[in-house]
Parts: sequence; C-alpha cells; structure tokens
Amino acid sequence: MRVVIIFPHVGYCTGWRPHLATEVKNGATYHIAQALPYLYSIARHYTPDAWVVDFNFGSHEENMQRVLDYQPDAVLISSTVNSYDSTKEIAAEVARRSPARIFVGGPAVSSNHFLRPDLLACDAPVEFVVTNRDIFAWSQQVFGKDDKLKFRTFEVDNSWLFETYPQEVRDKLRYTVITSLGCTFKCTFCLNPAVYKINYKDPEVLRRECEYLRNELGADAVSVADPYFFMRQQHAEEVMDVLADLELRWSQQTCLVTLTDHNLDRMAETGCRSVLVGIENFSSGEINKPVEVATFEERVMKAKERGISIKPSFISGLLDIDHDTDVAQIKYIRSIIDRDLVPNHHIQSNIYTPYIPDARDRLLDVPFRFWGILPVTARDEEHWHRNLELCDMIYDQIFPETAKRFAEVRTEYLDYLDGRESMWMEHRPVPDIAPDKRLHILTSGKVRA
Repeated sequence: MRVVIIFPHVGYCTGWRPHLATEVKNGATYHIAQALPYLYSIARHYTPDAWVVDFNFGSHEENMQRVLDYQPDAVLISSTVNSYDSTKEIAAEVARRSPARIFVGGPAVSSNHFLRPDLLACDAPVEFVVTNRDIFAWSQQVFGKDDKLKFRTFEVDNSWLFETYPQEVRDKLRYTVITSLGCTFKCTFCLNPAVYKINYKDPEVLRRECEYLRNELGADAVSVADPYFFMRQQHAEEVMDVLADLELRWSQQTCLVTLTDHNLDRMAETGCRSVLVGIENFSSGEINKPVEVATFEERVMKAKERGISIKPSFISGLLDIDHDTDVAQIKYIRSIIDRDLVPNHHIQSNIYTPYIPDARDRLLDVPFRFWGILPVTARDEEHWHRNLELCDMIYDQIFPETAKRFAEVRTEYLDYLDGRESMWMEHRPVPDIAPDKRLHILTSGKVRA
C-alpha cells in the first residue's frame, strides 16, 4: 500500500512567531508539526511505501505534483483548524487527479466531527478520522488492521525528514519530540485534555530518537512539544536526564505553577533555554490552573537569572471576560515589554478562537485562515466590533512591526465579510455540554449535533 501523508498550508496563524511576521528574525525557527513523525512512523509500521509532503514549503503546484508522482493508494491529511482551507483545496484536487482514498484527520476533525460537522464539509469524497484520544486508532480505518501499538514503547522513524526537506530548509528547522500526551488541567477552550489520552514515553525510547536527530541530522537542540512538560514530575526528571546526557539544548512548554526553584535549576543544568508558559488570562474563570501577575513576574526574573527565557501566551476575548478587563490585560502585556521583562517576539497574544465546540459561540462565516488572528465568534455585531478593537490593540501595542501586514489581512477579512449576505455562519447548534463532561464526550460520538 502506497501512502502519502500531507501537512496542509497553515493560514495567517503561521508556524513562525509572532503571527503575521513578514520576515524570520530573532532566531525564529519553524517547528515541525508534532503529528508528522507519528503519522509517518505508524504508516511505515504497516507499509514500506510512505512519504510526507509539507505544503508550508515550496509552491502548491510543486507539492501537489510530488503527491501525484508517488501514485498513492491512500492520502492522509492531518489538519489543524488554521490549515483547513488548505485541507479542503488539497482534498478536492487529489480527488480530481488521483484514485487514492482520502483520509482527513487531526485536531480540526477530532474536535468538530461530532459536534460541528458542518465546518468540515469538503467538495471531495473524504473519509474523516477521529482518533478518539488514541493516536494509533486511525490505522484500522486506513490499513484494515490494528497492531495495538503503544505510545510508551513506540519507536519514531525520522528518516522522512531527509526526503521531505532539503538541506537549506533543514538548517532552519526546530526538531520536535513528544515525551508525553494530554494534560491534567481542563481549561474550557483547550483541546489537550479532550483529545489526548494521558501517556508517557519510555525515556530510553526518547534517547534513541534524540540520538538519531543529533547523529544523523546534526541537531544540537530540540523542542519538547508536550502540552504540559511537568505533568508528571518523575517523567520530567527522566527526560531532563536524557537531554543532559546527549548535551542537547532544549525548550518546552508548561504551566506557571510548575516553575519552582527546583525545576528552574534542573532546567538550567540540563540545557533548557526557553519555556512557553500558558498564562492565557489572569482574570478568567475558564482557566483551570493558577496564574497570578506577581507569581508570573517573579518567575520571569528567576528564570532570567538562570539563562532561561519565559515565553508567555495570552488570550483576549474569552467568553467570561468583559471588554475593559481585556483592554487592561493588553496594556499590561505592553508594560512587560516596556519594562524589559519579556521581549515582544517571545510573546504570544491572540484573540479567543473557538477551537473546541461551545454552545456559547456564535461563529462568523469567514475562512479558517483568519482563525487565531481576527474574531471568528461574537454574541452580536456590537460584541464583534469590540473583539475587532482588541485585535487592533494587540497588533498595535504588542506586535507593531507587523502593523502593515495586519492591516492587509484585516482589510481582506472585512472585504470578505462585506461580500456575504450575512456575517454569521449557519450551522447546527452545538449541544450545551458542561465543561466537566467534555473530556469524556467531545470526541466519543456519544453526543452529536
């Protein structure tokens, strides 16, 4: 069986930071999508004929020709929500030009297939794959068998990197590894606790994966793409031991509460250079983790003393926050830049985006490329205007170097909406599911729109 795995082109919420950057600077690197090593490696477990095509590099036409030249029996498209416009375009073109079966999966599908199916409609005969909290579950649907592979012991094959990216691209990549899945916190807007079953990789399996990246690809640093690095302390300690033994610089993401003096010391000793910390919003009840301004600033200074950069992420426009509170937080973010606590290129600051279904959301009828950059949900037109003001403020106050590009994208967004009969998307109502129930039913199919 011949299989091509596709990562579609991401919209304006790009793989580079900050969003809308018109040039790559400040040491930015493109992080390999964490799904690709596993999709390729699982496919190779069942067939020797598997390839990867990343549509974020090279032209669409060149990439499509590569897909067709492989003469695939099956095409697997792993789509984020931000890349779903590209997913639909690729699926339709493959369907016109190839007899291959087309499978579409990834976060866009797992979060929407049962509760917002209208968002996934394609002009092509595609088969949707919901992993239902098991990253190996799709093999039964594609290959007709399931060898009961386990995340803890599964060996990743990264040889696809040579075939997928030329040397000049590989020199600018940040290689990623995943050492754990899931999250024990349950923030209402986040997919991690809903679609990933909690799991931990055997440290020796990680060692072999990192040795390959170092010895064969020349990697001197890796990004640990775990949604929550310190979810299990013993596992985190074992991972740090491996990275220290291999003398690899590394980065990770975790929660503010885990940045204790002990953990910061261990991170510094083992070569950690930066950590993405999900602050999101200091005032929201949607956040299921402790975040306080004083603790954040104190931890930033402690990390700086150890040569570690804290990269905070913030969200404006959460459903339980009033406009004035959002404005105050954006001004606060500007203040930490002005006080030289955190440079702006280490900050993520986005508008709330309804990546998981919520009965409170009223969606705007705009393409997915705008998700994460401009408002795609609002209660009414007045609320939409206020959310648009928040976006204007974010890019003016926090990312002023992107002002010209933001203005272009904003104009495109408004022109698109102006051309619609209604600004609102018509889709079946999402069932009103209590936040504490979403973990069990979001991707189970037990509740459907």
